[in-house]
Amino acid sequence: MKRLWCQLAISYALLAFCAMTLLFVMLYAINDYNDFRAAITLDNVEKRVASEKLTVAQAIRDSDGSEWLEKARNNIREKLVNIEHGSGATIYRVTNSSLPEVYIQITDGNGHLLLSDPVDLPEKIASQFTAQEKLPAAQSRIKWLAKNGPIWVDMSITDGHDGVIGRLRVLYVAEFNPWVQFQSILDFLLMAWGKLLLCSVPIGIACGLVASRYVTRQLQKMNEVTESWRQGNFDARIALPNDDVLIRHSQHLNDMAQDLEMYLSLKQNLAVSDERNRVARELHDTVKQKLFALGLQLATAKAKPAVMEAAQEHILEAETITREAQHDLMEIITQLRPVKTSFTSLYEHISMIADDFRRRFGVRIELNHFDSAQFNAHIEHHVLRIVQEALMNAVRHGKASAIVIASKSDHNIATLTIADNGTGFDTDKKTGGFGITSMRDRVRDLPHGTFEMTSTAGVGTQIILTWTKES
Repeated sequence: MKRLWCQLAISYALLAFCAMTLLFVMLYAINDYNDFRAAITLDNVEKRVASEKLTVAQAIRDSDGSEWLEKARNNIREKLVNIEHGSGATIYRVTNSSLPEVYIQITDGNGHLLLSDPVDLPEKIASQFTAQEKLPAAQSRIKWLAKNGPIWVDMSITDGHDGVIGRLRVLYVAEFNPWVQFQSILDFLLMAWGKLLLCSVPIGIACGLVASRYVTRQLQKMNEVTESWRQGNFDARIALPNDDVLIRHSQHLNDMAQDLEMYLSLKQNLAVSDERNRVARELHDTVKQKLFALGLQLATAKAKPAVMEAAQEHILEAETITREAQHDLMEIITQLRPVKTSFTSLYEHISMIADDFRRRFGVRIELNHFDSAQFNAHIEHHVLRIVQEALMNAVRHGKASAIVIASKSDHNIATLTIADNGTGFDTDKKTGGFGITSMRDRVRDLPHGTFEMTSTAGVGTQIILTWTKES
């Protein structure tokens, strides 16, 4: 909160400083332009030129009037260059916005040139003097040569008896110069920047406090709602504020909450479905097969004479199968807990399954090319269930009498082949059983697992299973 307030206060203070500076610059420029136009008038120019008529007259009357002529020239130039407008603290001088130019000529009563300032007038200025001198003379004449342009002054210089002893001609050029105005504004800002900054600080502090309270209040509401989402309650929604940026972000968060809610619901449904499939697969691959074998044993016992000695062997076998079925059920339940590491090789597990099938069904099972490689419990569990399902299908559906299980390792790829001499079947026809589907599902759980099955009627079935070795 404090950090955000400080950042916003500084930002608003700088913004206020820039805004006030721009405002002052605009007002200063507009005010100077208006003062410039108010200062450059025919009356102001005429008054300042006329105030030096006595000095000019003294210069004309004096036989050696160079000193008076220089004094008259300097006074006229000084007064015209520094024309002012207003008074006191609001006084304005035209040099704030312009670089005035003053051209002066003084002649005696016979028209002889006594003074020219500068001595060599620029060609354009000289032509203007020549054009104005050709016009009919008057006792005193002042005019604009162009709108808001040069001002022409032509005054007659008289003695004490109103006799004309000479003439004073002045061309005054003062144009509004933006560059000069800009320099004047910079000087003003250098003088007033402290006051502008002093005024900007309280504005920035006040605006920063208001803005930070508003933003933090909205962010606090967002935090409360997102905390509810984190706890799993997606019913809460962020109230949309009256701010375009916050509205957009709030709407995005609300949409995200809705998407998350849909995603979690979908994920839960998928998890439930996957767990149901897993349990069904485990029950099919273990308990169902054991119960099938139990049924065969009991059917055999039932078909024999009702003599305890003859039926006892099969009944004992049925009891053994029942205990194994119970053990498999406990193993399924244990699978829901963390898997423990097994130090028995895959070959040893497959050998035990093969011995079990030899004993139960009298089928001949051969194991080829097996090594002592060990795999993690996840891989081993699925491979063993696939082998168990393949053997059961070969005995139950294929009526196989001989089965070969071969193992091969090629770099990082493990391959397991299961081939039987059963009746075979058409792999293109869809079967109603769950066994093949279960095997394919388990292969997908193996690292880069592949499943290939070929079968020929009257010849048998072959299954090739591959996966990458992972510890």
